[in-house]
Amino acid sequence: MLIDTYHEDWLTDLHERASQLDEHAQIYLLIDGVFVPGLYRQVRKAVPAMEMTLLFETLPSCSDKVRDVSPFLVRYDATLSGLEKILGHCSGSPMVSAVETKETLEQLTERLAAWCVIYSDGQRFNFRFPDTRRLPGIFSALRADQRAQLAGPATRWAYIDREGGWKELPVPMLDGPVAQGRPELDDGQFGMMVSDNEVESMLVRISRRQHLPDAKPSHLHATISQALRIAETQTLDDNLLIDWCEECLIHSVLPDEIVMAKRMIEWRHSVAAIE
Repeated sequence: MLIDTYHEDWLTDLHERASQLDEHAQIYLLIDGVFVPGLYRQVRKAVPAMEMTLLFETLPSCSDKVRDVSPFLVRYDATLSGLEKILGHCSGSPMVSAVETKETLEQLTERLAAWCVIYSDGQRFNFRFPDTRRLPGIFSALRADQRAQLAGPATRWAYIDREGGWKELPVPMLDGPVAQGRPELDDGQFGMMVSDNEVESMLVRISRRQHLPDAKPSHLHATISQALRIAETQTLDDNLLIDWCEECLIHSVLPDEIVMAKRMIEWRHSVAAIE
């Protein structure tokens, strides 16, 4: 699992959201297909043909392999029991958002598809906003006008967070225009998103050394996040930084600032003794 198992009542909450919608609003689920390749094929069988779209369909030379990992939108209908059963396959993956908006499916598809590829410093990147681990950091890094372009007139944008529950994105509720051409991020924005992914990158690096502890993904993330914050007060080279983060995971150090700071002192003494 990449995030915690979804809360048992996550679909119940979604149903309640749908029952409280304004007259002209809809809920569209944004699902990141890369985590369950081909899931859209199952969804397509469970919903009417015109109720689902693939964001990568607009990319040049879109193939079946590309479609299998494409983010997709589907209008949420609580009466479709087959859809809710399929959504159960998403649990444990950071792949589900719920966007409440007055826009049609076609309009929202055009809006979000424009952000699937971005440019920074002359280079082209796949913009991973459908990944709910990355979504909050991405949204924070965008300028106000870019947030309005991405979210448009959406009144709510909820996503499944690392702990498996719904969390709200602070959408501006401005009917910003659809981005024209490919959006571009400056170096500062790109750097913010790289920093936001530092914990995930460290967990991947540690996993290449050994199996990660059998703990909830949210706990592993919190531990490494705190470990990296404590490490900022030290002078650690790259190898020592990995060793320190690994130390915190292996010994289940509580992700508390005071506890971890004390552990850092003890660990530095032990490393110095070995050297």
